Amino acid sequence: MAENLNTHPLSLQRRLVAYKTYAAWQEVPHVAYQYEPDATDFLTEFQKLKEDFSHRGIRLSINTVLLKAVALALKEAPILNSRFTYDPEQHNGEIAENSQINLGVPWLLPQGGMMTLTIRDGGRQDLAGIAGQVEAIREKVEKTDFTKLFMATARPEFPFDPGEGLSPADIEGGTVTVSNIGSICKSPGQFALLEILPPQVFAAGISAIQERPGVYVNDAGEKVLGIRKILPMCLVFDHRVLDFSDLVPFVSRLDRLFQDPQEIFSW
Repeated sequence: MAENLNTHPLSLQRRLVAYKTYAAWQEVPHVAYQYEPDATDFLTEFQKLKEDFSHRGIRLSINTVLLKAVALALKEAPILNSRFTYDPEQHNGEIAENSQINLGVPWLLPQGGMMTLTIRDGGRQDLAGIAGQVEAIREKVEKTDFTKLFMATARPEFPFDPGEGLSPADIEGGTVTVSNIGSICKSPGQFALLEILPPQVFAAGISAIQERPGVYVNDAGEKVLGIRKILPMCLVFDHRVLDFSDLVPFVSRLDRLFQDPQEIFSW
């Protein structure tokens, strides 16, 4: 007797995700590095900055500040912000550094599922500019016919008028993917690996803040043990293009931020 299975056809959104991620894992040799900075002081300064922005009528999230931090770190390691083409038959390829840092950010959709949307020119935008883009996307998401949008993304010839909602341009053009699961899941788990979407060569996965015992230097200059707030980040690169040494300037820039977080007030 045949088993009675509860089957579900793939939605257009899942078909697009399946297509992109299948290509990622077929083509890209992924290398992942677990970066776990002490963000205790950074979070203290962020709360002050968030209040300042609130007085200016701007909603500032930790995700927005981290997007800017990633963009600044990419400026120290521009090879991570590249596009790569490769011909396996010729055993040759080409690396092209992108002129802009366009951050692809997975976004939770109202009807469920996620879609990667693009924050443009994060390297040159200030925090207010990035916050403005995030707010504009949030408003567009609420006014989007996603069935038609997915059709227009999969088939460019499909007639589509986005109106005040998202268009294919809001999905395309990302040069680096930054996925913040900490914004939707506060569990103590963290990314171990995430896909790189060709032709991109780098991705960052940010998990929820975790409280852990740690050694830090107190106001008296003494090393003491206490509860610290750790920000787990999974940094993944395409080993065809990059070695770990290429990641070091990126991590070093983030190290300087978490050691001296008051710099965020100048962003």
